[in-house]
Amino acid sequence: MAEDKGFTYKKAGVDVEAGNLAVELMKQRLKSTKNPLVLGGLGGFGGAMRLPRLKDPVLVSGTDGVGTKIEIARRVGRLTTIGIDLVAMSVNDVSACGAVPLFFLDYLVVGKVVPEEVADIVSGVDEGCVLAQCVLLGGETAEHPGQFPGGDFDMAGFAVGIAERDELWSPELVKEGDVLVGIDSSGVHSNGFSLIRHLLEEHAIDLSSSFIGAGGGVGLCITPGEGFGPCYDPRSTVGDVLLTPTAIYSPVLHDLGHAGGVRAAAHITGGGFPDNVGRAVPDDLAAVIDLESWTPSPLFGWLHGLGVERQELLKTFNCGLGMVVVMDPAHAEKNLAVIEKADMAARVVGEVVKRGGGEAVRYRGELRL
Repeated sequence: MAEDKGFTYKKAGVDVEAGNLAVELMKQRLKSTKNPLVLGGLGGFGGAMRLPRLKDPVLVSGTDGVGTKIEIARRVGRLTTIGIDLVAMSVNDVSACGAVPLFFLDYLVVGKVVPEEVADIVSGVDEGCVLAQCVLLGGETAEHPGQFPGGDFDMAGFAVGIAERDELWSPELVKEGDVLVGIDSSGVHSNGFSLIRHLLEEHAIDLSSSFIGAGGGVGLCITPGEGFGPCYDPRSTVGDVLLTPTAIYSPVLHDLGHAGGVRAAAHITGGGFPDNVGRAVPDDLAAVIDLESWTPSPLFGWLHGLGVERQELLKTFNCGLGMVVVMDPAHAEKNLAVIEKADMAARVVGEVVKRGGGEAVRYRGELRL
């Protein structure tokens, strides 16, 4: 008989018991699953929920990750908000099509399962679902020993929304003379962090250093009446500011859908304004953005001070506007009131014109950094 070597999955680096404990900790924290449409609970091979009754329902899906913002979260040692970012990146895309997010699935892969840390990350995903008014219907946590050393991990998310077919938004609906309404972001959201980390390294900026000090004395708040900010606490560190969770626009976009007049929307993510606003207008029209119609938060002035030119800011970051909504000008005043009622700040930031050749996204003025 061959000698028993005693090889086990745990000795190979995969701790099934730790994974089970992480699931139990998650169950204690999750809130978004308490929804009357959900059938059953966590722990099965798949999540199930009933669909709302619609006349001509269309499912809209989206998937994304958080990128290298994860590295900032890991270095700061704060894992409770990165899950909000994960949800936001997908549900904002789905909502920009005019759909209402129904459910979300997450995939988390770690080098070693630490139950409390996994529960912290997934509780953030659940919090994002609560903010998006959707359900965390299921997910997967995988342990890949040797592939993610030193506490590294990665995440991906998948959102599914629903809409009446004739209520979907599309560039095909956009007309000359429509206006662009920009809704404020909460910061850099979850894009451009490879550039940000390069800047931190080049300027030897510690994530625990004061943001105001590291920013070379930038103001705490932007001018009242020109956008909500954010207004940074004087005690905020660079890490605090960079880890501000991505704003979730699903509820306010749902409200705008009911209010009417929306033609299309652009979630400002990687590629900034050229790539994202460009996708919200048809080939024969162009979006003209008035760069002096809002004041970006001090964070973008800080990035500019570290060496990022204005044009690079516009094509890499949201520059203070996380969502741009294209709408009928006759509905603009009413819809701005809807956004304000949702405790978000917005204003008209441009209009749609005939393209006549040239770029799909054009600018007037200069960013007020």
